[in-house]
Amino acid sequence: MTDIPNAQAIPGGTTLLSAPDIEVSAREMFGVDTDMMVPAFSEADARVPDRDDSYVFDGDTTLAILAGFKHNRRVMVQGYHGTGKSTHIEQVAARLNWPCIRVNLDAHISRIDLVGRDAIVLKDGKQITEFREGLLPWALQTPTALVFDEYDAGRPDVMFVIQRVLEAEGKLTLLDQNRVIRPNPWFRLFATANTVGLGDTSGLYHGTQQINQGQMDRWNIVVTLNYLPAAVEADVIL
Repeated sequence: MTDIPNAQAIPGGTTLLSAPDIEVSAREMFGVDTDMMVPAFSEADARVPDRDDSYVFDGDTTLAILAGFKHNRRVMVQGYHGTGKSTHIEQVAARLNWPCIRVNLDAHISRIDLVGRDAIVLKDGKQITEFREGLLPWALQTPTALVFDEYDAGRPDVMFVIQRVLEAEGKLTLLDQNRVIRPNPWFRLFATANTVGLGDTSGLYHGTQQINQGQMDRWNIVVTLNYLPAAVEADVIL
């Protein structure tokens, strides 16, 4: 474990860091065969997932997720239900003390939920209209790992909003505010999906949709997570 210089504490909170301030060994922390050193936070805040010390990591999936954290790559984890796709990302984030937020892209998530909306608020005794940022602009400006669950179930209007920020330096333009949001250098983006953007070809995942190929190409790494081998499952139970 080594220090990263120039880490700055967020004003008003000594335990909240605005940037990773240490590096951890992927080999020592996750047991993967690599010399990769990964940025991490020395302290956790309320958004860091709870650590499960009994979690069993898949080597290839772990390397893909760590590459996302270290090199700011967009990583999609695909696999059958119950393989632990979202949990895998969370458990990597938990060991890095990296703030992580999951959003389920069900049919109720709309564009205004992600981008923001005008809200009527009281100010100095008067009702005024004020723009309230959604989850995406807020997360973009913080050192947060944002995970889109059920990515292949998202509505088309929502998917095109996400497409804007899929590039490593992807900026988000808020038309209502005439403002361009530049991503925090430590913002990270992940997704989980049952399919790989081709729709439900197996009959198992009704409600999933085909994903625009131009958007799929923006995901730098797509890794498949399968069920654990029976012997490993037996070891976990024992």
